[in-house]
Amino acid sequence: MEFFDKKQQISRVGAATLSLLFCINLASAQEAEESRRQGSAPQITITADPLAPTLLEYGSAVSVVPRAELLRQAEPSLGQTIDELPGVTSSYFGPGASRPVIRGNAGERVRVLHNGLGTADIANTSEDHAVSVNPLSLDSIEVLRGPESLLFGSSAIGGVVNTTDNSIPQKPIGAPLTGAVNLRGGTADDERSAGLLLQGEQGAINWHVDYFHQDTDDIEIPGFAESAQQRANEAEEGVEHEDAQRGVLENSATRSQGFGVGASQVGEKGFFGIAIRGWGSNYGVPGHEHEHGDEHEHGDEHEHGDADADEHHGLISLADALDSDHHEEFEEEEAGVAIDAEQVRLDLKGALWDVSDEVEEIRMRLGLSSYEHDELEGGTVGTTFENEAFESRVELVHSAIAGVQGVVGLQLQLSDFSAEGEEAFLPPTSTVSPAAFVFEELPLSEFWKLQGGLRYEFVSYDADTFAGDSFHPVSVSSGVVWNPTATSDYLIGLTASATQRAPAATELYANGIHVARSIFELGDSALPIEKSYGIELTGKKNTGLVTGAISLFVQDYDDFVNLAGTEEEIEEFQVFRYDSVGARFWGFESEATLHLHELMDLWAHDLDLRGQLDMVRARNTSDGTDLPRIPPVRTLVELTYRYRSLLEVEVEGMFVAPQTETAPFELPTDDYQLLNVGTTVRILESAPYEVSFYVRGTNLTDEEARVHSSFIKDLAPLRGRSVLFGLQAKL
Repeated sequence: MEFFDKKQQISRVGAATLSLLFCINLASAQEAEESRRQGSAPQITITADPLAPTLLEYGSAVSVVPRAELLRQAEPSLGQTIDELPGVTSSYFGPGASRPVIRGNAGERVRVLHNGLGTADIANTSEDHAVSVNPLSLDSIEVLRGPESLLFGSSAIGGVVNTTDNSIPQKPIGAPLTGAVNLRGGTADDERSAGLLLQGEQGAINWHVDYFHQDTDDIEIPGFAESAQQRANEAEEGVEHEDAQRGVLENSATRSQGFGVGASQVGEKGFFGIAIRGWGSNYGVPGHEHEHGDEHEHGDEHEHGDADADEHHGLISLADALDSDHHEEFEEEEAGVAIDAEQVRLDLKGALWDVSDEVEEIRMRLGLSSYEHDELEGGTVGTTFENEAFESRVELVHSAIAGVQGVVGLQLQLSDFSAEGEEAFLPPTSTVSPAAFVFEELPLSEFWKLQGGLRYEFVSYDADTFAGDSFHPVSVSSGVVWNPTATSDYLIGLTASATQRAPAATELYANGIHVARSIFELGDSALPIEKSYGIELTGKKNTGLVTGAISLFVQDYDDFVNLAGTEEEIEEFQVFRYDSVGARFWGFESEATLHLHELMDLWAHDLDLRGQLDMVRARNTSDGTDLPRIPPVRTLVELTYRYRSLLEVEVEGMFVAPQTETAPFELPTDDYQLLNVGTTVRILESAPYEVSFYVRGTNLTDEEARVHSSFIKDLAPLRGRSVLFGLQAKL
């Protein structure tokens, strides 16, 4: 089915909003500084949680990356940007594409949201497909687990990553005009980035504008692109690479840009707003040059004048008016596999506050999206993917009824997916998924409270060449939160869950060569519902000389959908099959900060020493083997010095253990250590203007580093030594 004519309805409504203007929600530096001086975290609200608790009150494992950190640490992809958070790694597929991996869960088990709704891209179908958000345009990134995560869908079984911006302001801006300009550059990939954010208030109307543009060249790497083990294996098989990549990861350049325009009317009893967002990205997919060398010529000249090449569009084509040569130049520079992606998205959001004595708030969100990308080989379109999506969500927050306070809601997701071309390994599929959910809290005393959630979904697939499939997953979770001091100084949470997930269309219907993974991928249309049973214990200390958190978890699966290699080959590609097996995940995440300035009188100086350690193990309990692409043990140590809000210096060491617990047909991964140093200097602080300059050096020892959770870890290492520098001006 077709829910809307491609982009036209979005464009019609969006055209009306283009006359509105744009914003960013600037955090209070004064509050953050005072909180640091007192050895506690600032009062950050978890917007993804329907009850909107603060970070201090949240009883489950959660991480929040605020805008100030994003500007310094943002990478071209979402996964790489947050891959140092506890329990979070990435599916690294080169700089252009990486999705978050949480506790070893990836793809269909991690739900990525934008302002509380799905991103509506197709990043979940393959690691080489980019998530359609750029970290430079965000206000914050939230990563959460626990009973609340099931409210966003059974695909959140591993966790939720919610990316937020202020494109639809929910409260008055408070000034006619505020904003920020950001400029960044980098050495190892020759990064050139720029961002603009503006916002303002005119009467009851609040408006928002943002724009970003980011270019990177092929990244510099410290050694060979292929790992030593990969080269040794190929040598045994008689494969010769006289021109083996070294020093530069070929075909890893990226170009992306995007915009957001939104406005809202805010009153005493609620708000309603609309926003339109465009995103486009053109990036190389490294690691496949030698595999396609017999099929395509990779010289310096490519034909781009054919009809297929002219079909390329994306936000890149929207920006052709600004720079008409960029797209064509990118294709001419990149031989091998590249992806040209674009998305246009329309969002509506509103809320009613203090509706009645029983109803505290009613929230509504609605999103329409049109996504498309072309996969290019040698500059020629090989396969085109499209996804037209609709998602709506209504939540009713009720006041205490017999002591129980919570939220009930309805959600509807619709999508039309299609893939056309020589290497389309998935059939066109329409998906319909309505759902109902409830999450409740019962305070037992000022020290104890109970939490519980329930979600029911109906998931229906209509796929060409396959009979229709439907599933009825039901998920339930419950937990208890103990606050020993009744002041959130300490929190201990215990959560138990029983979750069901419908198999994804990819897992059911894949049948063909998946070029990015270099495999022949076979789904199984008879896969049953995936069932998991988990328990998690979380402890937090929020104030004092030492603050921190620890989480321990165990997750058992029945009918875990596993993509495993076989000894079969089809068309010279190894066959990987989706199969249902038993599985167990277990591990922990911990972090602690020693506020050294509390041990001595440092006046306006802060000095913090932070440590972080995480581990996850995962086994196939059906045959006793290890599951593939599970991250190794990681340790992070960071020393941070601050002088008021004028100067900040960070020295960070990341120590990643080797991964030898590998699945069949999977190579082990060596250990590595990364040294990163950064500083931020506020060079102008004269209200209402602020100007800051920052420098961040990454991988300063030029270490060869490979991400075990990546499908192409033995073909594409991380970036070598690099220096990032940037300037931010606030109004």
